[in-house]
Amino acid sequence: MTFKPFIRGVKRLIISVIKNDFFGMAAEMGFMLVIGIFPFMLFLMAIFGWMGNKSYMDTVLMFLSQIMPEQAMDLILTVLSEVMIFSQGKLMATIGIIVTLVLSTNAVAIILKGLNRAYKVEETRNFIYTRVLSLIMVLVNTMVMFLTINLIVFGKVIINFLINHLHLSDEIALMLLTLRWPVAFLALYLMAFLIYYILPDLRGNERFKRTSALPGTLFFCSFWLLGSWGFSLYVNNLKTYNMVYGTIGAFAVLMVWLYYTSILILIGGEINSQVYNRLSAKAEEIKADFARLKAQKENNQN
Repeated sequence: MTFKPFIRGVKRLIISVIKNDFFGMAAEMGFMLVIGIFPFMLFLMAIFGWMGNKSYMDTVLMFLSQIMPEQAMDLILTVLSEVMIFSQGKLMATIGIIVTLVLSTNAVAIILKGLNRAYKVEETRNFIYTRVLSLIMVLVNTMVMFLTINLIVFGKVIINFLINHLHLSDEIALMLLTLRWPVAFLALYLMAFLIYYILPDLRGNERFKRTSALPGTLFFCSFWLLGSWGFSLYVNNLKTYNMVYGTIGAFAVLMVWLYYTSILILIGGEINSQVYNRLSAKAEEIKADFARLKAQKENNQN
């Protein structure tokens, strides 16, 4: 078994990242994400509140606190506690939800632009279509998060019921409680897959499109969780950002974290692009071989 094809693939990936200026694109994406993350959190609070249980938001924040730097998490909590726009009457709530959706879709739209660059395709869809698509992705991600939270919350209720009535041991109960969190990873994987599959303006074989979206999704989820956890440990323990940036240190940490997230999104898109091109090229080779064999068969018959 040789590693040469893998090494060539890594070289192509690095060259493409540099050539397409993904680091500059990630800076633009990070800026739009930092603008959109607070409205999206407010949107979640409003949705969960209207569903009758604001405690769902606690689970979202608990998950984020495991991977986000402490200063960035404190900044988000501070903003959420200070902004009361959704509790000041129906008119203000309506205005607030509209502003929230506009800003959230802006963040998704810039991800769409970045993925088109990663896939090396031009955007042919009109502005309204892309904005509606971005809005749909915001709603879909919200629904996935809602279902995930329900699984986590009600999973704990079910486990407690089994402990009380079936007398499960503490070890089994702890194992089941621990296994709830892979659900969060699966939800993240599903959201990332939908972003890679739906957002780019990629036209071609749908099966190849679905298949090629898998490796980039796995790359993004794995490195995002590991990198975020490592970055969180570094920031929380050394706290050098406050020494450099002072009172705006938390905002700087959030920007760096979102910049890292943006780079991973683009690299994941580039990985998917290379896999898609390989699948398409292989399909063309098979098609050409089949046509050649068919022609040879016809010549032999004549």
